[in-house]
Amino acid sequence: MSFHALLLVMSIHAVALISPGPDFAVVTRLSIVAGRRTGLWAAAGVAAAIGVYVLICALGLSLVLAALPGLSQLLSVVGALYLGWLGIQCLRSRGQMPEAQTGLAGRRAFVTGFLTNLLNPKAMLYFGSILSQVLTPDLGRADTALLWGLLVSESLLWFGLVACLFSSRPVLDWLRGRLLWFERIIGLVLLGLAAKVASAALR
Repeated sequence: MSFHALLLVMSIHAVALISPGPDFAVVTRLSIVAGRRTGLWAAAGVAAAIGVYVLICALGLSLVLAALPGLSQLLSVVGALYLGWLGIQCLRSRGQMPEAQTGLAGRRAFVTGFLTNLLNPKAMLYFGSILSQVLTPDLGRADTALLWGLLVSESLLWFGLVACLFSSRPVLDWLRGRLLWFERIIGLVLLGLAAKVASAALR
């Protein structure tokens, strides 16, 4: 793969990463309410799910989705239900500030980040249409491994920065007393995304 093609793929992926969506909302929320460590675990979960998508793309994700259109719809419905569940959890939150973390919280955050990205129809569409044009089954193993490493690293770097930013002391100090309303806003955003995904899936 040429350097120009590699740079193009990295640029497209960067734009997709910084676009607001469920991944950003979940990493931001967990970083604020549960601390930096938990936010970084969630970021790692999102990056791991992206790694799974990259591998599936390399094996022919677009071909699978084209052959099984019902699969895409089913995954969209499941994704909508999961986003709705996350939104309800935010609305039920009491708006507590970070406390001491445990390994269990980290594992839960990782799973939350992983499922949020894996069940996100936006990610499915992105990898199944745009990146699948580059990540084809006939791509060499070395190029596939290189792309996998770069895309996962880029994803982890971005969401890691998001976690560090929203768990920083200045941000937490500003949010103190406002966290309950922030949680409500995140919850409504996630419920809105869930409704949008479900509407599109059931058309």
